[in-house]
Amino acid sequence: MDQSLLELMHICPIFSDFNREQLEYLIGCNVMKIAAYKRNDIVFWTNTTPLKLYLLISGGIAMARDTQSGKRSLSKTNNVPGDLIGTVRLFSPSKLLWDYAVALEDSRVIEIDSSLFVQKGIIDMDIQLLLLHNIIGNVVEKIDYLGQKDRILSTASVRKRIAYYLLSIQDEKGHITLSSTREEIADYLDIARPSLSRELGRMQKDGIIRIDGHKVQITDQDAFDTLFD
Repeated sequence: MDQSLLELMHICPIFSDFNREQLEYLIGCNVMKIAAYKRNDIVFWTNTTPLKLYLLISGGIAMARDTQSGKRSLSKTNNVPGDLIGTVRLFSPSKLLWDYAVALEDSRVIEIDSSLFVQKGIIDMDIQLLLLHNIIGNVVEKIDYLGQKDRILSTASVRKRIAYYLLSIQDEKGHITLSSTREEIADYLDIARPSLSRELGRMQKDGIIRIDGHKVQITDQDAFDTLFD
């Protein structure tokens, strides 16, 4: 029994409803393994047959596409342990916007055989149905994320885009933590990194927010709220 794999599975939302016996059963089926990727390694290409899904253990992985000039455009970085990567590629027959998944830093993942989700009889049916149920929940969350991004990009104002982004990552206690780099945030908001830094500085100067390292505090809620009018 791979105890390290068993421990890591406990942090993954798609296994949140599984008991120890079910997790040990999955490990015994030899359909998962731990893999490591170095910074800038390609995890997978979207134009190839998907053989695996990927559960992030540590590091950061994003979907990417290179422009004709060579500039890399990135999706939102998957940097939360348990993030599931590759579902759209597995279930969508359409050509995807992104060309590949890339490790933005040294990363570790659990690689899961994709046959678990597309073939009957590979594993116990009840466990397979539970896995599919949890993956559907993960896909729904991603759809909500895309809806948020569409709303952000529908406004031309850099300040409003930043405000929508900060609102989207604010927790229920009002805390905001920038877990992505400014370059990644700028890519997500489709603005230049210098423009992002300048506007954050202006918002702080105007007393709307206060930035302390990776923490952001809204210091003038009324002024912040008017950005959504």
